[in-house]
Amino acid sequence: MRSGKAHEILAFAPVSKKLEPPFPLRTKPRSYHRERDASLVIVVSANTGVVVVPLPSSKQARVGRAADCDVVIDDESVSRHHVSIDARQEPIVVEDIGSTNGTLVSGRCLVRGQRAELAVGAPFAVGATTVYVLQANAAAPHPALKLASHAGRVVHDPAMHRIYALLDVIAPSPLSVLVLGETGVGKEVFAEAIHQGSQRCARELLKLNCAALPESILEAELFGYEKGAFTGATTAKPGLFEAANGGTVMLDEVGDLPLVTQAKLLRVLETGEVLRLGSVKTTTVDVRFISATNIDLEARVEAGKFRADLYFRLDGISVVLPPLRERPADIAPLARMFASRVAERLGRSVPGFGRAAIALLESHAWPGNVRELRNVIERAVVLCAGSDTIEPNDLASIASAPASQGRLKDDLSKLERDRIIRTLDEAAGNQTRAAKLLGISRHALIDRLDRYGIARPRKRR
Repeated sequence: MRSGKAHEILAFAPVSKKLEPPFPLRTKPRSYHRERDASLVIVVSANTGVVVVPLPSSKQARVGRAADCDVVIDDESVSRHHVSIDARQEPIVVEDIGSTNGTLVSGRCLVRGQRAELAVGAPFAVGATTVYVLQANAAAPHPALKLASHAGRVVHDPAMHRIYALLDVIAPSPLSVLVLGETGVGKEVFAEAIHQGSQRCARELLKLNCAALPESILEAELFGYEKGAFTGATTAKPGLFEAANGGTVMLDEVGDLPLVTQAKLLRVLETGEVLRLGSVKTTTVDVRFISATNIDLEARVEAGKFRADLYFRLDGISVVLPPLRERPADIAPLARMFASRVAERLGRSVPGFGRAAIALLESHAWPGNVRELRNVIERAVVLCAGSDTIEPNDLASIASAPASQGRLKDDLSKLERDRIIRTLDEAAGNQTRAAKLLGISRHALIDRLDRYGIARPRKRR
């Protein structure tokens, strides 16, 4: 960060011990006088921590990567001139001034020239960075000064920091959320974080695995049924949507919904009306939807296996959770958390991890992601009974994995990265066109850009 002599950096709270100076966020030198109605901008970045900077009181402030901005953020997800903030009066006015990745305000993605009003202290997203504006003379510290971390959740890797930092924007919005990622990456945990951060947190979060039930039972569970609707329906029963009224529903493996059920779900999303099996009278519900899948829904839409209109309704905001092998900084902390939990259940002291054991854990490919890691650690805690340290021999299930597995994956990853870079160049930086040339969805391409550390390109004219 660079600042003129008249500037004062009011607060800094590091995201984690791994995140150390120098910080890429800078302020342009200017004179600043603290007034009763003066404002501050709080920038929560996965790479820098939490930085609080005074805003000019006489004009709109520009935020972006360019050096002539009032607040400069060196982050590839932030455009050179991304957004302007007018904090001279309430409500605050935020305007997108030509960003590539958009500006997310209260669940609404602004494009160039669009404005939105913002309450003091409310969050909005600039690329992968969360921003707050509040009064400088506020008596109490703002909760944004704490990292967007949540009890019981391990978020150490920068890739996960960027995702969880957006929770303060995603959670309060009314939009449906689509959580994408491989099996076992923590989609259910992320859905719980969204619910807990929403205005519905006092009500139920009900979950259903759409792939776990046959179609006939699935519809009864979702929509409910009346007495006599089918053989065995001796009493009426409300469905999941009615039970979650005022709260949140998580539909796991939503890509496996049958087409007939998809049509009925679309009606609930569009009208809020639920029709029980065997009934002719609808019930109105107020439910927020969080859907999760490890399937490429865009590909299923193109194949005619998933309704396009339902996909667009579910995809109000989409979040891609990276696999565990791509966020190695989370592996050791997760292992220690799982070991602590199982040791407590067994009434034992919590074992530590030898260096060789940690090295083995961090070198494993984890095809089953966090779920596989949890199972491996639970077994290791049992096997190391009588010892205060988990060693490689307690991790036999992964110690026996072929050593060539990791090298092959590295080779394939390099080939895929090189091909993506070549294709983006061929498409002149157009991500949609590059995704079509690669035969994948745009969401999948963006996920790979983040995975391989490839900067989001700009379209060349």
